Amino acid sequence: MTDMPQTAEVTEQAARRLLIDYTRDIAQSEEDPALIVDRAMTADVVWVTDGNALTRNQLIAHAAPTRKNVTAGELTIDELLVDGHRFAARCRLVAEHRNLGSVRMDWILMGEVADDGRVRRIHQLARPA
Repeated sequence: MTDMPQTAEVTEQAARRLLIDYTRDIAQSEEDPALIVDRAMTADVVWVTDGNALTRNQLIAHAAPTRKNVTAGELTIDELLVDGHRFAARCRLVAEHRNLGSVRMDWILMGEVADDGRVRRIHQLARPA
């Protein structure tokens, strides 16, 4: 018997935790950003958005300007597909930015989840909605 259903369930939970919890917490929590990143992602994570790659340390550093400028936000998952350790998602981010006002983004992401249930790779395309 294959462990594929368990793997798919772990992958779906990891994707939802990353997209909903991580996105909210990295922007709006007062928790140490390193703890937030490490809870959702592996130490060797690479997150590529529109061709720009961010490592774990860069993701942690990204929290400070995000927290300074984002006053509220919500991410909605419109579609989530899972295949073993891989996932693909179509999402919408709506955020209130201190200087830009209401910002709306469409995201398409493809990711890979490690055996421990944390995300190890993300490839994301983002565009204003």
